[in-house]
Amino acid sequence: MAAIVKVLHNEDRHKMKASPFVGLVVDETVDILEHRNLVMFTTTVSPFDGQTSITFLGSFELPAGEAYTVADKAVEVMHSFGVPTMKITWLSSDGSSLMADRLNGLGTKLKSLCPLLTEMHCVPHRSSLLPSESVINIEYVRKYETTVDAVYRLYSNFKGESNSLRELQNVLDLCKIDLEGPKTIHWTSIFPAVEAIDSSWPTLVLLLESESERSPVAFGLCEELKKFQFVAFTKILLDVLPIFQQLSHFFQIEDFDLSILKPIVSATATNLQAQKSTSGHNFQEFLNEMNEHPREDRENESRFYYKGVELASCSKVHLKNFEHLKETYLESMRGNLLDRFPSHVLEAVNSFSTIFNPKCYPQSLDNISSYGINELNFLLQTYSRVVVSERALNDFPLFKRIVFSLSQLSFKDLCIKLVYSNSEMHELFPDFAVLAAIALALPLGSVLYKKINRGRELMKRSQWRYAKDASLSNLMKIAIDGPMINEFDFALATEYYESMRESSFIMAQVK
Repeated sequence: MAAIVKVLHNEDRHKMKASPFVGLVVDETVDILEHRNLVMFTTTVSPFDGQTSITFLGSFELPAGEAYTVADKAVEVMHSFGVPTMKITWLSSDGSSLMADRLNGLGTKLKSLCPLLTEMHCVPHRSSLLPSESVINIEYVRKYETTVDAVYRLYSNFKGESNSLRELQNVLDLCKIDLEGPKTIHWTSIFPAVEAIDSSWPTLVLLLESESERSPVAFGLCEELKKFQFVAFTKILLDVLPIFQQLSHFFQIEDFDLSILKPIVSATATNLQAQKSTSGHNFQEFLNEMNEHPREDRENESRFYYKGVELASCSKVHLKNFEHLKETYLESMRGNLLDRFPSHVLEAVNSFSTIFNPKCYPQSLDNISSYGINELNFLLQTYSRVVVSERALNDFPLFKRIVFSLSQLSFKDLCIKLVYSNSEMHELFPDFAVLAAIALALPLGSVLYKKINRGRELMKRSQWRYAKDASLSNLMKIAIDGPMINEFDFALATEYYESMRESSFIMAQVK
């Protein structure tokens, strides 16, 4: 196995050495023994045909203690593969600690070593683009997740007794949720789980009431589920989570249209801002469906019912307090979205799209003279270390006319033509070829998404058996990047294996 992986890593080194630029993807996992591991991928661009590749570098354990940082490990790994820090142009990271403390986080520390680096955090996080850690500091979010977690765990113990709640079990199967696993489940990131709780709510309350006499846990959950705030927050999640699900979907498209990124992020932020005052459809519908009945025992007070169940802790005061919670939650989500896609990143991506996407060009040559000048200046300033600005500006008028004539090409097709070292466009426009290579190294698309999820799945399945075993990384490498049997160089693997045996034999003799 080690020999096979050595062959694969040897190919990786050749790819990264040949690639003009490299995109880096870093994911964080925690195994059953609470060891932190970095799962690292790279995106490379071949100068021989312009095609991109997604490569799994491995799973690397982080030593305990703060003296040795995530950035240290990332740089160490890249150096071990012979990748100069000047080549690293993009960073996409995931995991709670990687996304936390943006001023001292992974990207900030790598930026000092990688002068061309731009952070582009669009790796889909499980079932939501944004990790729930972004809002976990809101007190009620913790309580809500604890409640939902307890519902699923309690239900799993007597699931056979209630077929009407089969939808809850379907969520566990669909989302591959292991309730016995060591990792915390962030239910506010899993839209199907929230949907199931909402649709099963009346039945779930009745079931918990029937279990209350023999189960203190069921009694406590029943009381919590009947509270206005629990139902109302569920409705808020039903309004908010689909927005991020849709946003996440865009980054899983293989030939993602970069020109729509800035409008999508802007529209999402605007939507969240609007919901602070107008409320979403599900929450508004919930308020409309509540029935108010005056209390006979207390003057000027009312009981509120929803779907035949009396809501607890429901009054004008509670509604006002919930409005504050809703606004805080939505602002937190909006703020995290803008942190993940800051304005300079959106400007960079938009500039690449403006220059290299033929479909964004004006419909007439008469309007092309002033097109894209500001965007090109932005890119030339950002990447001034690797382009000749004056030459690029002089070449731009002719470049635009040629791109205009290639209107049938996509963004990726044009970039490939420029990066391909034997193409006429590569020779004619060397600075645009450099910028196109940087654009192609951007970690995006369905292949990356599938490989990252494959890595997470393998880590989850294997961590019990290989909790601190280096062979896990080798197994993952073969499973994620291993070629078809008829394409693999077994002769080279045998050569590596024999050299490893000889080395081990010599070391044994020395000892």
